[in-house]
Amino acid sequence: MDEYLEKLLTGLGSGDGLAKKRARETLVLVGDQAVPRLHALLAGSDKSVRWEAAKALGAVIDPGSVDAFLKLLDDPSSDLRWLAATGLIELGPRSVRPVLRSLTDPSVPRGHLEMSHRVLGELATGNDVLAGIVRPVVEMLGRNDRGVIAATAARALSDFDRATGRPPDPDAAPVTGG
Repeated sequence: MDEYLEKLLTGLGSGDGLAKKRARETLVLVGDQAVPRLHALLAGSDKSVRWEAAKALGAVIDPGSVDAFLKLLDDPSSDLRWLAATGLIELGPRSVRPVLRSLTDPSVPRGHLEMSHRVLGELATGNDVLAGIVRPVVEMLGRNDRGVIAATAARALSDFDRATGRPPDPDAAPVTGG
């Protein structure tokens, strides 16, 4: 399997668009076995290969990809950020807490904020409890005050933990007000 997997991964860098697509679609079928190698490709310098790897990971829908997608939200390429956001949306509500946690850092890039807006907005659709928790964050993401965004995200993270019965996150920024 290792040799076959390597061939498929190499195919993501092919100059032939159809070959790339076939390699990506086959990697999706391979599933879990391909995930760690696809994660590794996200850190490469070839944007086209990173795009193919992100597209494949989004289709595999592996919960272990949350951190990889969060890192990709910081990518300078808007189409890679879009694929990362799509992957987080496909992973469903399990993405909410990590996205909120990432937003407690006031230094996250603008593109990360924009795609977090998309992720949280999509995931809150149809879930009134979640919508109530993330609505203030979604509203703040439209502004450019990162300190307020971080504080609002910390408050939402605390509300999310309380709603889901989790103990408070000891590493989260302190929540003030209420």
